[in-house]
Amino acid sequence: MNNVLRQRKWTEAELIAADFKLYYPTKRLVMAHVLPDVKNIAITLETLVARKGDIICYTPSNVAREKLDDYDHWPVRRDLFSQTYRQWDEPGWKPNAAEAHLMKNGCQPYYKAAGVWAKRLHRPTYVQSLESPEPVLVPPSRWLCIGTEGEPYNMNDENFRTRYVVPPETFSERIVWRVISGLANLRSS
Repeated sequence: MNNVLRQRKWTEAELIAADFKLYYPTKRLVMAHVLPDVKNIAITLETLVARKGDIICYTPSNVAREKLDDYDHWPVRRDLFSQTYRQWDEPGWKPNAAEAHLMKNGCQPYYKAAGVWAKRLHRPTYVQSLESPEPVLVPPSRWLCIGTEGEPYNMNDENFRTRYVVPPETFSERIVWRVISGLANLRSS
């Protein structure tokens, strides 16, 4: 596969020329801990391999889950985590039941402080993230993100809009993305 997007050094000019825009994070709580051993994490399009020493991030809900794997979670390489996340610093914060459960299981509160270069895909694109053992075909309408070290990854629209400050879609943009998503679903049927 020659047309696979993998980690590489990008210049700002290259990102802009490739239609990426810089999006800043929404300050939101993420619970995280160091992974003691290798772990496979199944997400929407692929299975990621987290290595011993990587950081596992969890999105806490309002309700404590039975197991850590029941929370939405993803791996971040330790060096990238230290570059892009900061300790939670909201005055007066008190953990809810889910956050307390995660803390009892070794997690600490953080938030993502670094922005991301991203664009919504108009066509399927092969991407190999740092944690992915092989390329995955990312369908149209998902967000293609480029992290601080040039690492590509993808995210659905809802998660992207929750995690980053994105201008609201216009009515015509919503129509275009519904058409693109619909066409992608027809092709995969």
